[in-house]
Amino acid sequence: MIIRNIEVSQFRNYGRCTTKLSPEINWIYGANGQGKTNLVEAVFYLCNLESFRTTKPSLLLQEKKAEAVLQAEVERKKVLHLVRVNITKKGRQVFLDHKPSRRVSEYIFSFMALSFTPEDVNLFRSVPQERRKFFNRIMAFNDPLYFNNIQEYSKIISQKNALLRQGKIEQIQLWNEMLAKSAVQLMKRRNSYVEQVNQHLNDIFKDISGRPETLKLIYKPSLNSADYEEKNCLQQLEKSLSRDLQYGFAVLGPHRDEYHLMMDGKKDRDFFSQGEFRITNLSLKMTINRLFYEGYQFYPVLIFDDLFSELDDEVINNILQYFLTLKNQIFIT
Repeated sequence: MIIRNIEVSQFRNYGRCTTKLSPEINWIYGANGQGKTNLVEAVFYLCNLESFRTTKPSLLLQEKKAEAVLQAEVERKKVLHLVRVNITKKGRQVFLDHKPSRRVSEYIFSFMALSFTPEDVNLFRSVPQERRKFFNRIMAFNDPLYFNNIQEYSKIISQKNALLRQGKIEQIQLWNEMLAKSAVQLMKRRNSYVEQVNQHLNDIFKDISGRPETLKLIYKPSLNSADYEEKNCLQQLEKSLSRDLQYGFAVLGPHRDEYHLMMDGKKDRDFFSQGEFRITNLSLKMTINRLFYEGYQFYPVLIFDDLFSELDDEVINNILQYFLTLKNQIFIT
């Protein structure tokens, strides 16, 4: 995937900015406050239809403007597409090749950017929901069946929660049975993806950091089932009914799953320094990138904002050498 050019209008501090882009490394430099991060944020938004800095569309608009417009020529699998996103305070409107994109899923399964920013470093410090959202996006891009599984599971858990709030426990068993079946499929796919990550993660971590420790991604399902057996999961769901009723929502299931990074057996949030959060997060993103091109011959756009802060010279040199081996289009501020 390559963004050939981009036009940014009334976005953040940009009135209008048009530029051609390199298919390899794009260095974006300038004084503080000139809009370096804003430009790569625009690139990220065009690829993922979200910002890595805010969930509020109003903050993306230039002051006193009603609409921002992002437009680019994007090459994917040697086909050139024209993409445009109009952003207002109420939301966004997406156009692909001059036609409105009616289903967001069709768009976000065509384009992808991986980012490494000061905000992204908090991925393993923030609430579990953010990690689930991140891995769901990655896995759904790779596996359309996973996306369908997530949608099915979300409908089931929503219905079960509605019944719990209404106290209609006589109908819960039926939904637990559907929940267990859908949950097992999700858990198997998540576990399989984490296993794929761990085939490369430690080697990439060592290449980039030069450190001897062992880095591993841990998947921790809320349903305790070593063999992902549907019957076992159903029994746990049935036993949790009193807690479900107490809280008014289902307390067990993939919607409560967790992911952790472990370095020599030490859990991220409990032991990692700020620098370790940065280098392990970067290693994870580069591992995901490798899985994209090894498994699907897809090269996502890579965005690195404030990349070198809190990293020593040796690590910076290792990172730059690693970047030279990549075939992705890269943006570095």
